[in-house]
Amino acid sequence: MLRYLIRRVVLAVPVLLGITSITFVLLWVIPGDLTQQFLDPKIGTIDAEVVEAARERWGLNDPFVVQYGRYLWNVVRGDLGVTYVTNERVRDAILSRLPATARLALAAMTISTLLGIGAGLFTALRRGSYLDTAGMVVTLFGVSIPTFWLGLLLMWGLGVRWAVLPATGYGRGELSYLVLPAVTLGLSYAGAIARLTRSATLDVLGADYVRTARAKGATQQVIVTRHVLTNAMIPVLTLIGVNLGGLMAGSVVVETIFAWPGIGQLLVDAIQERNLFLVQGCVLFFAVIFTMVNVCVDLAYGFLDPRIRYD
Repeated sequence: MLRYLIRRVVLAVPVLLGITSITFVLLWVIPGDLTQQFLDPKIGTIDAEVVEAARERWGLNDPFVVQYGRYLWNVVRGDLGVTYVTNERVRDAILSRLPATARLALAAMTISTLLGIGAGLFTALRRGSYLDTAGMVVTLFGVSIPTFWLGLLLMWGLGVRWAVLPATGYGRGELSYLVLPAVTLGLSYAGAIARLTRSATLDVLGADYVRTARAKGATQQVIVTRHVLTNAMIPVLTLIGVNLGGLMAGSVVVETIFAWPGIGQLLVDAIQERNLFLVQGCVLFFAVIFTMVNVCVDLAYGFLDPRIRYD
């Protein structure tokens, strides 16, 4: 397993390098002068000497290769640069938003996993019944509904009309502020997990070892817990891992709708402000999170199915 882990880490290096390269090129070719965006204090023009000094300070006058090489060298040293707007280190800006994103991601992942796996098992064990059909209709609704529409609907109903929960914001970290964005994200991911769980469960229920267990007199509870869940969870775990990576990377839409101070909203603000170093830092952080989650999911396969080897 250690050799497999080392190999995956090594293979992740060119992936991260490619992501940083594409991001840097796309941001570098954006038309316009960044100094006009950040130095203009609501006046028509800026002194040319001030503009030139700022470009020299930020290294914008250097050739593309020099800028990219300097950026890579700084990334290797753990320096993601400084934001143009607040003069704050990009690393500190991302880390300051990480707790809020982690809270939202873990809460939404818990909701989607419990609802998705529960609904998938419930419908699979009642295949062909009215409950199965109703469950699939509900899960299809969950997969199809846009998160921004669901978020606005919950915000209007529970936050404005009945005012039982805060509509937006983070407050001081109270749980009540977490409910609406977490439910919005959780419901949007639960539908896909439920449908995949149902499909995987039906495949396992038709396997020879399940029929053998039934022939030996095993109860339905034993069959589900010992045979079905263990084998059906491998594809579901893959989907959960991908979802968790996306949630940890920051759900841009939901964080923006609910004014949640996470990394997703930080990225939106950085793009609107054309804060290049901050955009590059957020994208690199997202790529690292996805890579780490995928590696952890691959390692978890061996615990679910002992037949899987990492040789």
